Amino acid sequence: MTLIGNIDIRERENPVRMTVFEETDRIFLNPQFRDDWRIRTEIRQRIEKASKALPDGLAFMIYEAYRSRQQQQRLWDPVYAKLQHENPEWSAGDVYTEASRRISPPDGFGSGHQAGAAVDITLATLDRQPLDMGTGMNKFIISLTETASPVAEHIRINRDILVSTLARFELENYPEEWWHFSYGDRLWAEVTGRTQAFFAPIDYDS
Repeated sequence: MTLIGNIDIRERENPVRMTVFEETDRIFLNPQFRDDWRIRTEIRQRIEKASKALPDGLAFMIYEAYRSRQQQQRLWDPVYAKLQHENPEWSAGDVYTEASRRISPPDGFGSGHQAGAAVDITLATLDRQPLDMGTGMNKFIISLTETASPVAEHIRINRDILVSTLARFELENYPEEWWHFSYGDRLWAEVTGRTQAFFAPIDYDS
């Protein structure tokens, strides 16, 4: 058991059941950022079911699934270093706190990606063209990145389809990032008001 804030994290799979995403006629894989498609079997199954519930003509496009602690560290280090350089008067704690607002720290519980319980996902047409969501994947534009941020009507419709379809299968959106969805991890528990998560980080190598 691990207690993070008021969230009790107890891994319920021993051993952890992992699989690999594969493309279907309603699920596409985009290797723009990485091509590690490992994911918990339960997450894959939920997304496959959700893909069949999409409106006609639409598919999911997945950009990221499992992320190792080493990979998370490589994402974290430049963000921390940049903040430290730009704010020399800040304490190490201040830098850590601000960096944590932009990316999950690799220590402690880390990102839901490290638990194999999160995906970065969007909608696409059946000819593999991503729909307009207001920003590109992993583009942190303060006024647009939050799921509920004010956007044009067609973008709001697209975001609502993504969120509502995945929510039917208990995959919850992280409100700060329209593309991030998870099930069973710490962030999922926080977003849904639960006090217990059941998917903990998986310490595979890179």
